[in-house]
Amino acid sequence: MTRRGFEVVRAVLAAVALAAVAACSKADREADHRPGRVIHSKVVFLSEDLQTEREPLPLGAFRLWFPYIAGDLYGSPTVADYLQPVIREDYTFEIDLDRGHDGLVASLQPTEFSLPHLKIDPPDARIARMTPQALEADGIEQVGVAQWVDASSMEPLMLVYIDRPAAITGSMTTSGGVVRYDVRADAPGYIWIGGREGPDGACIYVARDAPESVILAVTPKEPLQPKEPRQP
Repeated sequence: MTRRGFEVVRAVLAAVALAAVAACSKADREADHRPGRVIHSKVVFLSEDLQTEREPLPLGAFRLWFPYIAGDLYGSPTVADYLQPVIREDYTFEIDLDRGHDGLVASLQPTEFSLPHLKIDPPDARIARMTPQALEADGIEQVGVAQWVDASSMEPLMLVYIDRPAAITGSMTTSGGVVRYDVRADAPGYIWIGGREGPDGACIYVARDAPESVILAVTPKEPLQPKEPRQP
């Protein structure tokens, strides 16, 4: 083979290798984008007991923010909002949990629960809870308490990312009774956590199936203003 022919073959092989690497990287990204990571939801203003619908604030009066608490289930947000969804005229919106996922993973911290009765196994597992917030459109004050709610059962839910198979367990006694945590994740990813009544009457928080429909319930702190009429 001539020297020129050898250089041509080498160039072809290099191009094939680069294409293979690109294809593998694309396949890895597609494999990591799992079904269910796009959440279709709606903002609904509700009473504190989540039973009575309230008149919503005008769309221009509030905005949504989706930061995370890294390393705990409770507390103040420590990871920025990567999602920033647009709220439509009917108050529906969607978020893609894969957006900013690399940034979330890079921001994970060692798990140190603020509630002393909680523990995670294995101890080096890391978590981050999404904490939705409804804020003033042009400020940082919350217009109400926001939380995920199963649209069918009206059960409040937590959305938590866990970076490996793990279990969050613990038990405590409160003025309202016994509260237990028996949250188990079989694989890394997002899980929904909800409370249910145990056979002994205790409230038990467990990982549950993703709800068929989930709403973002906002319980207003102040009496709400009437909704602005739409322009014809």
